[in-house]
Amino acid sequence: MINIKLVVPRKGYIKDAMERFKEFILQEAKDAPEENIKFQLEEVVIPTDKIHEVKVEADVIISRGLVTKLLKEHNESVPIVDIPVQGIDLIRSLVECKERFGRKKVAVIGAANMIYGVENLESIIDLPIQKYILDDITASDRTVDQAANDGCKIVISGLNTNKYAERIGLQTMLVETGKESFRQALVEAKRLAIVSRKEQEKAKRYQTILDHAYEGVIAVDLNKRISVFNSSAQKILSIYQKDLTGKPVTGILNKGKFLDLLLSPNDFQEEIVSYGSIQLSVKKAGIFLKGKKTGDMVAFQDVTGIQEMEGKIRKQIHSRGHVAKYNFNDIVYKSGLIGQTIEIAKLYSEADSNILIVGETGTGKEMFAQSIHNYSNRRKNPFVAINCAALPESLLESELFGYAEGAFTGAMKGGKQGFFELAHRGTLFLDEVGEISPHLQSRLLRALQEREIMRIGDDKIIPVDVRIIAATNKNLMEMVKNNEFRADLFYRLSVLDLHLPPLREHCEDIPVLAETFMKKSRLTDEAKERLKEEEWEGNVRQLQNFCERLTVLCKDQEIDVLEVEKHLPKRAETERTYVSERERILKALEKNHFHKGKAASELGMSRTTFWRKLKKWNIDID
Repeated sequence: MINIKLVVPRKGYIKDAMERFKEFILQEAKDAPEENIKFQLEEVVIPTDKIHEVKVEADVIISRGLVTKLLKEHNESVPIVDIPVQGIDLIRSLVECKERFGRKKVAVIGAANMIYGVENLESIIDLPIQKYILDDITASDRTVDQAANDGCKIVISGLNTNKYAERIGLQTMLVETGKESFRQALVEAKRLAIVSRKEQEKAKRYQTILDHAYEGVIAVDLNKRISVFNSSAQKILSIYQKDLTGKPVTGILNKGKFLDLLLSPNDFQEEIVSYGSIQLSVKKAGIFLKGKKTGDMVAFQDVTGIQEMEGKIRKQIHSRGHVAKYNFNDIVYKSGLIGQTIEIAKLYSEADSNILIVGETGTGKEMFAQSIHNYSNRRKNPFVAINCAALPESLLESELFGYAEGAFTGAMKGGKQGFFELAHRGTLFLDEVGEISPHLQSRLLRALQEREIMRIGDDKIIPVDVRIIAATNKNLMEMVKNNEFRADLFYRLSVLDLHLPPLREHCEDIPVLAETFMKKSRLTDEAKERLKEEEWEGNVRQLQNFCERLTVLCKDQEIDVLEVEKHLPKRAETERTYVSERERILKALEKNHFHKGKAASELGMSRTTFWRKLKKWNIDID
C-alpha cells in the first residue's frame, strides 16, 4: 500500500478531493489493469503557521502553493507534489470574481508557482489585475496592505491571506483547484510514490546489509558530513547517538589517527590504528560517481573482534571433528611403567615444544597425543590429526598446506584451508611422520622454523601458531644416518621425546586392559593369566581386537582359559595350516591311489617326514 497525504490548511480546502481520488483510482484500474499497486489518500490539516513544527510521514505528499514551499523546507526526505494552478483555474476564478463583484481591480497574491503569468489574463478577462508574489507567510499582511494602497478592491489568494483581507474590508476569493489540476497532481504523485518506494526498498536493503556486516563502515561527503554510519561502526566505537546522518564527522569521532585516515585524500589498505583503548584494522577509499569524487569511506574491524571471530570459527571446526576425545584418565593401566610414561607426558603437556612419540604399532600413540593436547593450554583449540602414510605425496601436501583457487585441475572454488590453518592455536598430530617424502620434509621444516605457511599455487604468507606432536614406529635416528630423513627436521620434531613401551614390557596391564575391552563378558583368572603369556605383536590394539572378537563369539558368558585358547591368534594360524596341509596330503594320496611313497615323492617329502605328517594330521589310510 502506497500512502499519499494531502496536506491542506483547512478541511475541504481542495473541493471534493476524496471523490476525485476515487474517480482517479477507478480510471487508473481501467487504463492499467495489470498493475497490482494499491494507493490510499489521506487528508491532513495543518495550519500554515504550524507546518514547520510537523513531520509528515508518507510515501508522497500533495499540497498547493505556499504550503508546498513550506513543506519542502521541512520534509526533505519525502517527495512533495505541488498541485499546479493552471491557467484555466485562474481564468475560472477571475471570471467568477467579475460576475460577483463587477469590474474592480483585483490583487492576485500567491506563490510564484501558482500565479505565474496571471497578469497576461487582464485583457482576456477585461479585468484590472495586479500580481503579488508571496514567499513568506509572515509577509502576507504587509502584502495585502500594499495591495489595498495600490487601489485593489478584491483579493484572490489563500486562506490566511484572505482572512486578513476581509478584516480590513476587502472582498476575497479562493482559487479553486480544478479536476484537471488535481488529476495531474495525482498522476505525478503516483509516479513519484512508486519511484520513492523502490528507492526506499533499495536503501533499506543496503542499510540492512551494512548493519549486519561484521565491519564498521563510515562514509562522508565532500563537506565531511556523515552519509553512512552503520550499526557495527557504532558498536565498535561505542557511539550510540541517533540520526548521525548529515552531522559533521569531526564532531562525532575522537581526534587521532583514525579520524585523520578518514579525512585524508589518500586511500589505505589494512592500516592498524588505535582508537581509544582498542586497535582497529582499517581500509580507506574514496567514493566516486561518474569519475568525480563525492566523498570518502572507511571500513574497519576491532582487532580483538577479529580474534574472537577466529575463535568462533575454531569452535565450528571442533564441531566438524577436529577435536581430541581422549584424556590421561582414559588410559587404562596398572603397571608403574605406564604410570611413569603418563607423568612424563603430563610434564610435556605444560610446555609448548614439539613432541616426538615413538612406539611400536598399537601402543596408543594417538591416545597419548590427544591426552597431551587436552592437558595443555591449547585444549580449547583444534586437535587436527593426519596419517602421513595414508596419502600420496601430492595429496598429503595439499592437505597439510591447503591450496589457492585454480592451483590445479579440480581445485575447489575459493581454494581450501590446509591442516596447518585448521590447527591454528591448537595441535597438529602427524602420525607415521617417518613416511613423509624428502620434498615434503623440506616444506614441513620451513613451516616449523618460520611458523608460517603458503598455500599451493598462492603467494600469500599465512602465519600459524601450531604445536606439532609427531609419532612414528620407526627409528628416525637410524633413518637420519642413512639419509632417509632430514636431520634438521628430526631435531625440530624431537625437542621432547616420549617412548611408549610395547605390551610385552608391561604384561601386568593385560588383565585390566582385557576387562575394559570385554565389556559385557567376564574372564576367569586362568583366562587372564593365559592372555599374559601370549605374545601380542600388535600390542594394545591387537589385544583390543582379540577381546572384541571374544565378546562377539562368547556372548554374555564367563570366558574360561579353554575358550581363550581356542581363539588365540597362533591357535587360529595353526588351524589354518592344519586344514591346508591335510588337504594337500589327502589330494596327493587320492591321486596316487593311496600309495604313500608316490604321494610323498609328489609332495617333495621324504618318507619319514611324510609318515610323521600322516600321524600329526591324524590321516589313517590302512
